[in-house]
Amino acid sequence: MEGAVPTPAPTGGMGGGGKGKGKGKGKGWGKGKWIYVPYRNKLTPEEIQQRKEAAAKRHVERTETEERKVLTADLIEGEVLQRARRHAWVKPKDPSQIPEECKAKLKEMNDEFRAKVTDGRTFCGGAEVLYLTVADIAEEKLLLTPGLAIKFKVYMDTKGVGCCEVVSANPAPAPSPPAAA
Repeated sequence: MEGAVPTPAPTGGMGGGGKGKGKGKGKGWGKGKWIYVPYRNKLTPEEIQQRKEAAAKRHVERTETEERKVLTADLIEGEVLQRARRHAWVKPKDPSQIPEECKAKLKEMNDEFRAKVTDGRTFCGGAEVLYLTVADIAEEKLLLTPGLAIKFKVYMDTKGVGCCEVVSANPAPAPSPPAAA
């Protein structure tokens, strides 16, 4: 075989050509990757009840120190715009139902949060929104999601304007009685 040039044997183990990628080299499957594994002990019903009571106590203390004053007697309809872990932002369906005495504080609170947004987004789409902490949800097992219709009372405190006594605007249908046989 004239003109044939010998080529060097492949290196790097496992028969591949080139550097790395062999056994023990480089980042193979699962190497250098973080895997989140939630670890929580299962709570007993008594521990769950103790945690709920402690959270309720903290919430009452917080409302007293922040000098909360409920301004509406009737429930107002609104919609959840954004949800975080422990709070949400709510847009009233009819902004004219918000009491006049808190509109200036509401605007001030919204302007402060808009000033904090730095990456070109708008805070809650530019709408005037009320603050809602999950401790102010009155309906058991109500899960807040963006777009959810709710009813609430309006309060004002030293930090701003918010929602309390929150319930779903669309109550769950009552269970129907079993059909007679």
